[in-house]
Amino acid sequence: MSANDFKYGPPHVELRTGVPYANLIANQGRLSQALGKSLCIDPNDVIPMAGTMGAIEAVRNHVLKNTRGREPKMLTVSPGYWRARESFEGMGFRVSDVSIEANGFTIRETEIISRIRAEEPELVYLSLPNNPTGAVFNPEDIVKGAPEKTTLLFDVTLPSRELDSRALSTRLYSAFRERKNVFVAGSTSKSHNTAELRVGWLICANSDDSRALRHENRNVVASVAIQRALDQIGKAPAALEMIDMSFTLLKEGEKQGKFAIIRPQKMAQSVYVLVRVRTDVKPILAEKGISVMWGSEYGLSDAYIRLETLEPSHIGAFVEAVNSYPSTSHLVNRIDTDISGVHHLAKSAQK
Repeated sequence: MSANDFKYGPPHVELRTGVPYANLIANQGRLSQALGKSLCIDPNDVIPMAGTMGAIEAVRNHVLKNTRGREPKMLTVSPGYWRARESFEGMGFRVSDVSIEANGFTIRETEIISRIRAEEPELVYLSLPNNPTGAVFNPEDIVKGAPEKTTLLFDVTLPSRELDSRALSTRLYSAFRERKNVFVAGSTSKSHNTAELRVGWLICANSDDSRALRHENRNVVASVAIQRALDQIGKAPAALEMIDMSFTLLKEGEKQGKFAIIRPQKMAQSVYVLVRVRTDVKPILAEKGISVMWGSEYGLSDAYIRLETLEPSHIGAFVEAVNSYPSTSHLVNRIDTDISGVHHLAKSAQK
């Protein structure tokens, strides 16, 4: 799909590709135009993608193309978005982690910049807010501190009240207009409940990068998905009320001392939350049929659990199950010694 693909709607007499495909291509342009208008961005620099992962993989492939003959390195934070990590590892990237557990899960811009300069990765991937902790940081500082040859990909998919991802996208595009290798990935998957439709986009700060990415990515988003997205663009994220309700339940539930919400110094309440339990709750969660993402899937201990916050009733079921489960001091001690230097909860759990 080139910039010319969406300058005009489908012709009245279509013999080049057929009317259905001409409509499909024209709809990509409709989405780019709508996003460009909503975000105050040149629509030629907004590329429709199959969800946020489509945008992530497009940048991944772009970097691979430009590093032929070398094993590229990707720098990110841990814990971070596990699907992105697997996508990069699956295509041969060496993944280098900036561990944030020792900092109370706070993301420090100076540490990221220092690691970029020391390791010179081809690509840096960061979700904002962080998935799963909700930690936030200043992406402008990272762009300013990184060399232009380093590809920077900011994933702003997760909605929150504290961080306006749309305004952030506009700000990054405006502040670094025409700087090469700066990309912002977004979607309506979590904010407007369209995950099954796979509607996403990639914003390119540099127009030459946009033209290259369009040439490299000939896949498109289904017309029915685009129509749903067009209906949602400009509306407040429907997810925000659900997030508020879920965090209210979690904050009330943690008062019983069976679990604690992980709170980085700079944090947004978003679609995912990381909690730390004070005992082994696997048996009770299995008994209640409650599925969670365990810390070991994120490079942490299973004393940590990631929860999605878009279903308050599910959060309520988790809180009820964990708070009804008896604690045992030896399990509390074991969990506390498994994870050093972050939140020593065992002492308070035994009070």
